[in-house]
Amino acid sequence: MLIDISKIKVTDRIRQDFSGIEELAQDIQENGLINPIVVTSDYQLIAGERRLRAHQHLGRQQVEVNVMEVRDYAHHLQLEISENEHRRDFTFSERIAYGKKIEELERLKAKERMSASDKESLPEGDKGQVRDIVAEQAGFGSGRNYDKAKYIAENATSEIIQELDGGLISTHKAFVQTKERLEAAEKAAKEANVRADAAEKERENLRKQYKDSIPADQLEEAVNAAIERQQEEHEAFIAQKDKESQKALKARDEKWKKDIEAERDKAEELKIGLDRVKTEMEELKAQQPADFDEQLAALQLKNLRFQADQNVLQISAHTKSYLQKVGLSAFAMETISNASAGERKRINESLDMLQSFIDQIRPAVNGRKVVGSNG
Repeated sequence: MLIDISKIKVTDRIRQDFSGIEELAQDIQENGLINPIVVTSDYQLIAGERRLRAHQHLGRQQVEVNVMEVRDYAHHLQLEISENEHRRDFTFSERIAYGKKIEELERLKAKERMSASDKESLPEGDKGQVRDIVAEQAGFGSGRNYDKAKYIAENATSEIIQELDGGLISTHKAFVQTKERLEAAEKAAKEANVRADAAEKERENLRKQYKDSIPADQLEEAVNAAIERQQEEHEAFIAQKDKESQKALKARDEKWKKDIEAERDKAEELKIGLDRVKTEMEELKAQQPADFDEQLAALQLKNLRFQADQNVLQISAHTKSYLQKVGLSAFAMETISNASAGERKRINESLDMLQSFIDQIRPAVNGRKVVGSNG
């Protein structure tokens, strides 16, 4: 049956990737349409959207269709699902759309089974069963994974969805990133509300303070001026603290620069000492005196101490060099406190790692034996 393409109604479909339409159109142009498009009696599309798009690409006004009688909405859903159930090369977005179609169909079936009991909603057990059925058929593995996928589809950024569709990131990573972003946004919104409430309370306090001393028509202007003054004073205070911090940092850097130079000189002395010990050990091996073992043991111990001192000097120099790089001014501290929750979480993780390093190295510095994690 040949009908006008404009009559065909395309609703929300599972398949969203329509790459390769030009190749399909060329094949239809050369070989004709082998399998007609399938529609309902009122021309709702059931199967063949790619073929339909290929005809549109060719600029054709009509297309060959097969009309299939559809009993109801559930039957229509079943037909579309059946068309796609063997096509498992879906993108993430298409699997979500596929899952929603199956979920809708399964709920319709469940409600039909329950109609005799006059219940309005599905029992929790049936809900879990439907979820697992959907997850398996849509390729998500488990109901829990399907829930995560739906959470991503509803809340993730378009960039994350594109990365999922392209296979660049895992569902788990996308879920974690989306959850962290939403939690950070929620926390930032709460903090913004707290700051807004505090600012409004400050305004209200200023209004009460000036109420009896300033005419009513000048009250808001005076309050705004007071708020502006407070902000200027705060900025001036931060600038002063920053200046003091920079001065202290500069003095500390100068001292550490001298310390590092001294440590480099010490390291050079240790290197010379190591070379001297190695020479003595070679000479001792060549001479083989009567107390050879005792002298060799003493030289080996001396060699170990030289190496230990050298390693400690390197750790000390690296630590001071690192602290010089991350030396924070008051302005930088203020910046950290105003950063987003997500970024503050990142720096907290780094600080935890640094603290763990300190906790591990402190006993050795204090001369206590370091016990490994295996006891």
